[in-house]
Amino acid sequence: MKKMLIYKENGEFVIERVSEFNHDSKQNFISEQGFLEGLQSYQQVMAEYELEVSDELWSLVINFLNKPM
Repeated sequence: MKKMLIYKENGEFVIERVSEFNHDSKQNFISEQGFLEGLQSYQQVMAEYELEVSDELWSLVINFLNKPM
């Protein structure tokens, strides 16, 4: 299954996607707003991914995903 890793690294928000072939792509965001916009772009396909969210961002991501589109 594809994975989406969501965490902070060096003060930046990171969305890292890992395919079932273990290839990855990583997007870094310097602001929370930019991060949420990036996350929003994946909302339509989020069900295709196994999510791994850091403890630090868990509540932010859950609250964002629970909002209606």
